[in-house]
Amino acid sequence: MRKRNCRENRGERIINSISQNLDLPTDTVSGYAHIEMSGNREVIVEGCRGVLEYSEKTIALNTGKLTVKLCGCDMTIISMQGSQAIIKGIITCVEFCN
Repeated sequence: MRKRNCRENRGERIINSISQNLDLPTDTVSGYAHIEMSGNREVIVEGCRGVLEYSEKTIALNTGKLTVKLCGCDMTIISMQGSQAIIKGIITCVEFCN
């Protein structure tokens, strides 16, 4: 167990060092999604790998390490280009699942 924790901590230190040296956000280097919200009306998700669920009330996105689930009303995917998804609607809840 200790060896595993040391490896994980070492990996985190390496990721932090790379992101600092390259002046990049840590989430970009670590494989986690970068999420920006404009109030409760729009969400931009960088690092999107696909849509897992899509309805007017729920949109779930695969971001690799996590699933990002957005709930609300009139939910719509406005754009999906590369690894970026833009979602609009009245967002009432954001969930992160493994």
